[in-house]
Order: sequence, then C-alpha cells, then structure tokens
Amino acid sequence: MSINDTELSSTSVFQSDVWLFSIYTIATFEFVFWLCNSFLICIELFDFPSIDKYRIQKRKKKLRFQPHITQLIIKQTIRHQISIILLTPLLYYIINYFGHLDIRGPRPSWLTIIYQLVLFILSEDAIFFWTHYLLHTPWLYKNVHKKHHIFKQPTGVVSVLSDPIEGLQNQLAIWFMPVLLKEKHMFTLCIWIAIRVYQTVNAHSGYNLPYVSTQYWLPWIMSGALAHDFHHEHGKWNYGSFFNIWDRLMGTHRLSTTTKRTN
Repeated sequence: MSINDTELSSTSVFQSDVWLFSIYTIATFEFVFWLCNSFLICIELFDFPSIDKYRIQKRKKKLRFQPHITQLIIKQTIRHQISIILLTPLLYYIINYFGHLDIRGPRPSWLTIIYQLVLFILSEDAIFFWTHYLLHTPWLYKNVHKKHHIFKQPTGVVSVLSDPIEGLQNQLAIWFMPVLLKEKHMFTLCIWIAIRVYQTVNAHSGYNLPYVSTQYWLPWIMSGALAHDFHHEHGKWNYGSFFNIWDRLMGTHRLSTTTKRTN
C-alpha cells in the first residue's frame, strides 16, 4: 500500500459514520456525566453548609471518610469508562441493523424530535421498571443486582456501576425504542443521551437539591433523588426510572416519613 493509499484509508476511517457515531455518543455521555459529577465530587470533598443541608443521608459519614467504598468506586469507574470506548461502535451496527440512523443529514423538525424523545422516555421508564423489579427477585438480586446495591449511600458515578448483566438490562431499557424506530437522527440521540445521563446521575446524587431535580417540580409523578436514595438505602421499593407511576400502581412507592422537601 502506498503512502497516499494509507492516508486515504486513515481519512476514510475518521470520517466514517461509525466513527462519527462513536465520537458524538461518547462525547455527549462524558460531557454530561462528568459535568454533573464534578459538582458532586466537589461538594463531597469540601463542606458547603448551604448545600450539605440538602444531603439525604445526613446521619452517615460522607463518602470521603469511607475509603473502601471510594476505592471501589474509582476502580469500577475506570472499568466502565474503558467499556464505553470498546462497546459504543457495536451499538451503531445494532441501531442500523433494525433501521436507519441519519448522522450527516439536516436536523429533523422539533416536533419530530420531541415526539421521539417522549417515546424514548416512556419506553425506557416501563422497561426499566419491570426489569429492575425482576432484578430484585431473590436469585437475581443475590447474583447480579447486589453488586450495584453495595452502594447504600449513592453518589453520581455509582449510577453506571453494576454487574455486566445488569448493564445489559440498562442498555436494553435505554436503547429499545431508539433501535425500534426505523428513522432516527444523531441529533435526537445526543439529546436523549444527555437527558438519560442527567436523570440517572441526579437520582444517584444523594442530594435532594431544589430546582435541579424533577421530583422538586412534580413530586406526585416524577421519581428523583429522594425516591432512588431510599431504594439504595433499603434495597427495595421505588423501582422506577423517570416516573413513579408504575411504583404507585404496583404499591412499591415509598419515601421516608421523616424526609421533607426542602425549599
């Protein structure tokens, strides 16, 4: 192969759709994930009374005083970051196998984007609830889901730390509807990734912060940090993702009777 052929091959790889998909997907995930978690790490390392008053499990020591847990979080986070880089290209081929993903074309109308995002959220919420509920059956909890529930005092990065089998469950919930739709655009998927990452990091934040939590605005219908923190602390109840409707229908919605919304 000549030098020109080598340069052309290298250029074509970096301009390929799978390369662009991987870059857009990983960049969106990492930006939102670490933007949110940088704030949570900062308030974990330093004490800000105006923020600490919103910490949900105040009676427990901060994670920086639990070195065995922080070391486990760091180790598993590094492993997760590597897995994202290796597995994201595979997602591109799965999405295109069942339909068509437009990466280079013009952005779809906002009506189409909003319609598809609503479908993504409703689908993810339903699939997540029932698969999560299943993971709490005795055998699956002991052998799979318990690896996530070792973090009884969650923080943002914990949202992505789990057994590989549970990781597949999460990805199924997130990508089922985007894969199922015949036509989708990369712009819409990036918005969806940003929404889902923010939602799960917030749910695992350990803080019932005003204004930034969906539960703050719509407590009757939305899940949030209060519900999911309670789930981690007790190892049951509150199995939903975005909404608490399924939990209310199944009688699994619980919040601490001593916890009040702080304004």
